[in-house]
Amino acid sequence: MDIAQSVKIAEEKLQKLDPKLGEIIELQKPVSYTSREGYFFSLCRSIVGQQLSVPSAAAIFARLEEITNLKPDKVAEISEAQIKQIGLSKQKASYLIDLARHFRDNPEIYDHLERSSDQEVIDELTAVKGIGVWTAQMFMMFTLLRLDVFAPDDIGLQRAIKELYGFKETPSKQKLEDIAERWKPYRTVACWHLWASLKNDSR
Repeated sequence: MDIAQSVKIAEEKLQKLDPKLGEIIELQKPVSYTSREGYFFSLCRSIVGQQLSVPSAAAIFARLEEITNLKPDKVAEISEAQIKQIGLSKQKASYLIDLARHFRDNPEIYDHLERSSDQEVIDELTAVKGIGVWTAQMFMMFTLLRLDVFAPDDIGLQRAIKELYGFKETPSKQKLEDIAERWKPYRTVACWHLWASLKNDSR
């Protein structure tokens, strides 16, 4: 079964599992994602996007791509002048350089992750400086296209859930995880729709 068919089934199931979420799924379906191109590309994009708005992250990432062509050997040797030109913080630059050195020294370092469990993916990726659990979760959602991942620390998901269910305050992490329990085994697809609902919100 291809990813499009799997997502279609997930959307149908989610509409029954959670009618409130089902309302936005009905308006937005079918949502579709294709795997991000390359593990290095994906991880760089996630590191750049940490704690930034989507437009800011996109602009910085575009400059990084323009200057380095996202080649590990070029990112590994990026200069201070280039870091300033791109608009990277010194901390994020150090994370990208460390990641690039991993790929430069062993291009196939993460090729086995597709066959690893979710926890194994998290454990292995978070061993790299600058990659936390959120980044590993984004990698599983958007690169490995695993359909049952939830990222309770994601600010966009917190906002979307708060708005969808009418909470006055942002729910606690435990509450968010409790809500997401009802979406299993399709939590990623639920997240894709929740993110899309923020873009489609006309209020």
